[in-house]
Amino acid sequence: MNLEDNKKAFMELLRIPSVTGSGADGEEKACAFLEHILQENGIKTERIAKDLHRPNLLAAIHAPRAEKEPVVLISHIDVVPGIQEEWTHPVFGAQKADGRIFGRGTLDTKQLTMMELYAFLNLKKQENHLNRDVYFLATIDEEAGSSFGMEYVRQERPNLFQNAMVINEGGGFPLHINGKNYMMLTVGEKAVCKIKISAEGTGGHASAPGENQALLKLTEGLRRIFAAEKELTCGSRRTWETMRRIVGSDSWDNATGADIFAYASQNSIGMRNYKIGERSNVIPAHVEAVLEFKVLPYGSQEEIETFVRKQIAGLPLEMEVLSYEAGFESNFENSHLKQLVNDLEEACRRFGFDGGVLPMLALGRTDGRFFGSAGSMVYGCSPLLMGDSFDAILPKVHGKDESILETSYEFGAQVLDEVIQKNCLKEERKGDKK
Repeated sequence: MNLEDNKKAFMELLRIPSVTGSGADGEEKACAFLEHILQENGIKTERIAKDLHRPNLLAAIHAPRAEKEPVVLISHIDVVPGIQEEWTHPVFGAQKADGRIFGRGTLDTKQLTMMELYAFLNLKKQENHLNRDVYFLATIDEEAGSSFGMEYVRQERPNLFQNAMVINEGGGFPLHINGKNYMMLTVGEKAVCKIKISAEGTGGHASAPGENQALLKLTEGLRRIFAAEKELTCGSRRTWETMRRIVGSDSWDNATGADIFAYASQNSIGMRNYKIGERSNVIPAHVEAVLEFKVLPYGSQEEIETFVRKQIAGLPLEMEVLSYEAGFESNFENSHLKQLVNDLEEACRRFGFDGGVLPMLALGRTDGRFFGSAGSMVYGCSPLLMGDSFDAILPKVHGKDESILETSYEFGAQVLDEVIQKNCLKEERKGDKK
């Protein structure tokens, strides 16, 4: 598949309305579309499905003699819905206008799926010269928590998630900071912990409130927790320190970049939901709130629990940990990552982007978390040109008129292809697609 054919296939994939768990067959059709391309190119595929109508797709090219840890190319083919009345172009039309391709999934993450597929098919032509096994994994349900997607794949194929080099979403978007262009590369994700705080009190009619109100106890606990947010200092700031060293300043003139920089330095607390009664004229006897703690990589559940217990000490409140997902981070001084950065910078220059590579933490959680927590090195990279800068595309992801420049897509496919070749082929075959 040449680049032009790949771009046409990308547009065909965009036209499949693979909305997460919509009850339609979009996710299955997207899987079948990719499956057909892979099989046409002599690559065996495997469907891994918790629900037969919502399959995940796995394909592999095995090295004659694997010398290095495997590479896993991951992306998700499910998308969020779009309200047609808010869009200038059809949500699933893949229409071209002003040099852009419009459609849900152009940035999250069907573009990455097809960029990875381009590289994967090129590796197939040279499979006898591979230095490691390479996997292509396109999943569903990422937009709804991944229980039918990557989480289920990990249950069924746990060995795939250990000690691998993973190319994921979340990075590759460029930023102009303090006079220089940077290609953002995600090298980690924060941990997420959800904790329920609850209180009991005397219920009754709202016309006769008493002092023993559950809600008063809960609000005091929440006040203390949020007031102490800056005291929650657990986790690694290594990525933030690397960002500061590369840019050479704590002051960034790009607002989006400054937010990303700050995000890598601090922990946060948010309220996910609450339950404080169902009737306006009744004082509830039981109230609760669920807090979400997003902490830097390697911040532990125990550290978060200790922080919360300290803040609510002496209050008649109950605390329950509902879930904890560990964060992860790749050391920017790691020799493998250094080589990847060098390869990425060289490929970017070759295809039209002059700038450096800047690490960052992913903004939120991705399917990479299932690999990072199992000891794999996860890097988010779907390279784009400055016309699709991070600050320009961020409102489009999950928003209206999601779109990508044609030149950006072509750039990203070629850059990712070259980087993957350099990391997956024996030295004498690197850069040779014959």
